[in-house]
Amino acid sequence: MSKKNPEFRIAPVIACIVTMLCVGLVYMWSVFQQPVLDYYGWEKTAVSLIASVNILMFGVGIFLGGILVDRKGPHIVNRVSGVVFFLGLFLTSMLPEGAPWLIYISYGVLAGIGVGLAYAGSTNCLQKWFPTRRGFASALCVCAFGTSIVVCAPIATSLLNNVGVPMTFRILGIVLGGIVIICSLFVKAPPANYMEGKKPAAPTDTDPYTLGEAVRDPRFWYMCSALFFMPATYMIVNPIVKTLAYERGILESQATITVMLVGVASAVSRFIVPTLSDKVGRAKSIFWMCILQLVCSILMIFVGGWLYTVIVFLVVFAYCGPAGVYPAMCGDAYGMKNTGTIFGLSFLCLGLSSLFFTWITGIINRATNSYTLSFIIGAIMCLIPAYTMWIYDKVAKKKDAERLARRAAQKAE
Repeated sequence: MSKKNPEFRIAPVIACIVTMLCVGLVYMWSVFQQPVLDYYGWEKTAVSLIASVNILMFGVGIFLGGILVDRKGPHIVNRVSGVVFFLGLFLTSMLPEGAPWLIYISYGVLAGIGVGLAYAGSTNCLQKWFPTRRGFASALCVCAFGTSIVVCAPIATSLLNNVGVPMTFRILGIVLGGIVIICSLFVKAPPANYMEGKKPAAPTDTDPYTLGEAVRDPRFWYMCSALFFMPATYMIVNPIVKTLAYERGILESQATITVMLVGVASAVSRFIVPTLSDKVGRAKSIFWMCILQLVCSILMIFVGGWLYTVIVFLVVFAYCGPAGVYPAMCGDAYGMKNTGTIFGLSFLCLGLSSLFFTWITGIINRATNSYTLSFIIGAIMCLIPAYTMWIYDKVAKKKDAERLARRAAQKAE
């Protein structure tokens, strides 16, 4: 792209990728949970919902970041994210033993919001630098985000073993928060005339939707349905990957490999699926991931051996792949001017999904002493977004035609 446009700059791209590598902490609670419980002597039930709260606040951070990025630009959002992210981790290092609920505020709320702010600023920035390849732009961000656990988890584990729980959070807060703040100095949107004369302006670029218009558009709710219902199977599988492996008679070595492949699936799918969506379409990409998730959910009822490892890999692949498609889909449908706010609001559905399905499957598993019913529910849930994504393009053409006709009539008056 730099050959085609001399205005292109590599620094914002690298800064956004490094930022996402640093803030991928939202997926690392499994690394911290047991050391935190052992250090403070807490029961597991005291922090049982911390991962779900963290993901919910991640969604809140994306919404708040979307509002801010549409008004002040991505560099301000990423700077604020570095500060909030640092505070969340640093305050986690200072928790008193007798108040486990405080970790919900420090790690759950503050760190979660900090991650969401960075996600909003970075994805918005890169989509503006790659306006004709928004799926690829989102893929760069979410792939780095997913790869974070592969890079940061060993570092965090080493720190936990060598310097203890409080100092680990303190070091990670200072180092990672500092890197995000430094990177924010380079996170800048392209100039206003960046693509002028180099591509035809899309209707939504010259006539962007407001938040109110987007909320009244059925496509917004189609995206929300995918964000809420599709993650059900992943929310069931992710916390019990090793536990369920042992129940299926799988050896320790294979169970460990299965857990490692979860990180690989997350990183690979976050790049492949959004990038392919530039070619095959956003809705079609998500539709096929819904079908894959549905099939995997049914198979998870009984699979064992190495097939279990393969199916877990595909569950994670199907869940993580669309993560980079949604921001691009939102930009395509509503234009880039207000897409941060619009996408941020829709993304709250993922946080609500995490809380709801973690809660409901816990109840079901305790009542039935089995995961079968949970996986059946997960499969049924996939049918809803599969249908909405199946009709998405048809509805999109109709709505775009209606909007163009309405605007033409208004100009004629």
